[in-house]
Amino acid sequence: MQLKGSDGRSGCRCRVPIVRNGGSDTLFLDLNPATHGQVHAFVHGIPHPGYLSKEVFTKVADDFDAYLDSLVVDPDVAEDTWADVVDTDSTDPWRRTVEEWLDKELPGWRAEPWAAA
Repeated sequence: MQLKGSDGRSGCRCRVPIVRNGGSDTLFLDLNPATHGQVHAFVHGIPHPGYLSKEVFTKVADDFDAYLDSLVVDPDVAEDTWADVVDTDSTDPWRRTVEEWLDKELPGWRAEPWAAA
């Protein structure tokens, strides 16, 4: 089966929205076999100083694994997450999950002042 793109040409131009934020900025997974799952983003412009003023559609990663690998842990989120479990028993399964996550994604977190408590 040959698919037609929005411009009438043959070929798959299939981008599936996979996540949208509250401002309707959207992340798309490209299903075109020629692009092997590239991840694209559409970001709306915000007409205020200090913000992106025009909308943008751009590739953000070569594939979904590369996109996931590019995500980082915000230190404030790490601190808040640890604060939720720090007073639980050290054998608690959720606490162990948080510790493993922080060990993997934020090496050195145990030396942070908020983790020493």
